[in-house]
Amino acid sequence: MPICGRILKWLIFNSVDEMTENEQLAVYHKPVLYREIIDYIKKVYKEGDIIVDSTCGEGGHSALFLSEFQGKVVSFERDAEILSRAKSRLSEFEGRVDFINDNFSVTDKLSPYKGNIAAILYDFGISSYHFDASGRGFSIKDKNLDMRLDPSCKRSACDIVNYAAESELADIFFYYGEERHSRRIARYIAEARKKTRIETAEELSSIVMRALKPKGYSQIHPATRIFQALRIAVNSELDHIEKALNSSWEYLRPGGIILAMSFHSLEDRIAKNIFRKLSSDGLVEIVTKKPVIPQDDEIKSNPRSRSAKIRVCKKI
Repeated sequence: MPICGRILKWLIFNSVDEMTENEQLAVYHKPVLYREIIDYIKKVYKEGDIIVDSTCGEGGHSALFLSEFQGKVVSFERDAEILSRAKSRLSEFEGRVDFINDNFSVTDKLSPYKGNIAAILYDFGISSYHFDASGRGFSIKDKNLDMRLDPSCKRSACDIVNYAAESELADIFFYYGEERHSRRIARYIAEARKKTRIETAEELSSIVMRALKPKGYSQIHPATRIFQALRIAVNSELDHIEKALNSSWEYLRPGGIILAMSFHSLEDRIAKNIFRKLSSDGLVEIVTKKPVIPQDDEIKSNPRSRSAKIRVCKKI
């Protein structure tokens, strides 16, 4: 069975241990909300239309689009390392994928396709590969503390943790991580770095644990919000989301849709507010009055999907 067929088969999320190495690569990035996304696109898709995967990652959603639809897919990915993995995964679709190694906020890269785009998917989360295998500090177990998705980022997470003012750290944790103990954690970090430079994700995690002194068991690690906040700050994620959503609708054909998938309230709030503004200006119609969330079976088989939400708007 060709890999594209195996992709669809294994979207049922069977154990990857039973698969070959190439097939494991093909399902490493499990496309979240895949059923809902395909359903929305099918309602507007016409022969010859283009679909844009604005966060290609390892190619999970792109592979799904290429298997379900006959047209071309344009895949953005700012991380050159992970883009090379996507190209390997999608090699059987040669000639049907245009890869763009850039941030999805650079929407003028869509100019050659303007007026032929049926759907633009934004997946604001980062790939499982970044958490599990990149070693760049996205996971609390990593030795490195970097978190940059591309070389254009001016400061690494290590730079921020060791050199940002205590007040800036507190603001980053509060506004980007929605951490109510932000000032306490910033103070502990400031004290710790006086003694020795904080080099690893493990070291940072242990400092956060000392600051919070968590009691009892929780499915979410106490340092999760701090790591999220640093990742957002390092990569200017919210600025890029706002820029992309404010401009990408122009490149859709009439009736085309934008699907904005978020994984925390900051991203979802930006999408909600921008869609409302575009709607009030008479540019789009809001398709989802409330965000759509994964079904129970998807959450059970892919726990990382549990916080996903998707909003959809249609160009008038």
